[in-house]
Amino acid sequence: MAKRTVHTDAVEPDDGGKAADRRRSMMLVAVAVATILLVWFAVANLKKVKIDFWLYDREAPLILVILISGLLGALITALVMRRKPRE
Repeated sequence: MAKRTVHTDAVEPDDGGKAADRRRSMMLVAVAVATILLVWFAVANLKKVKIDFWLYDREAPLILVILISGLLGALITALVMRRKPRE
């Protein structure tokens, strides 16, 4: 019985970039929803909390802790995704 050839370099049909646009739109919607949920959660938590650093303690509103953590997470994610893989 003859083996069937499997093409791994299959070319996707040209859809005029609609798939990429759809993916980009879905990513934008997901980021917007995550941002809205983060802000809503932060606004719901206005109490002051104690933050323990290695050398000192400090009190700050929980809303600042949540927003700064979210911004740092977004920055780290952007930096990691920006890195190009080696070929």
